[in-house]
Amino acid sequence: LERIMKMGRMQKINHFPGMLELVRKQGTARNLNKMLAAVGKDYKFYPKTFMLPADYTQLKAEWEPGKNHGNKTFIVKPSKGCQGTGIFLTRCLDDIAPLEPNIVQRYLHRPHLLEGYKYDLRLYVLLSSLSPMRIFLFREGVVRMCTSKYQPLEKNLGDTRMHLTNYAINKDSEDFVQPEDESDDSAH
Repeated sequence: LERIMKMGRMQKINHFPGMLELVRKQGTARNLNKMLAAVGKDYKFYPKTFMLPADYTQLKAEWEPGKNHGNKTFIVKPSKGCQGTGIFLTRCLDDIAPLEPNIVQRYLHRPHLLEGYKYDLRLYVLLSSLSPMRIFLFREGVVRMCTSKYQPLEKNLGDTRMHLTNYAINKDSEDFVQPEDESDDSAH
């Protein structure tokens, strides 16, 4: 509030206070986990998520004997990372630094694929007011695709171009196809 009060008459702000809780991995994970605790299994539409270092004990319990670890794979994402930097897949607890601020999630073994490739769909919204709440949805989303066809996890945990859809990771692949325009549906 103090910062906003010091703003000049013609100055504008492009982020509402507290927005980082919605747009950063750590805030999103915290809010999803709170909703799951409050609502229960009906809210379980996202992979099991741990916020390190606070949730390291619960994460470690996933590897305890008798917990049926099987071939569980986890994806580790730096809390403040971007463009895929520092993200990796692992099946070994020792690969995960307990004191680093990371988000760790169960990795989905059977993801939905588009012509054999992993993808993500981004929908963009503009939140122009909180009270009353006013949200505008951009009618066209963005699909980002991996440049390597997905194969079951066995020996390809390190193949980031198979598992991560980040543009920064896939743009340097020899298989990457830059879109010609917005109607180009053969690009990555």
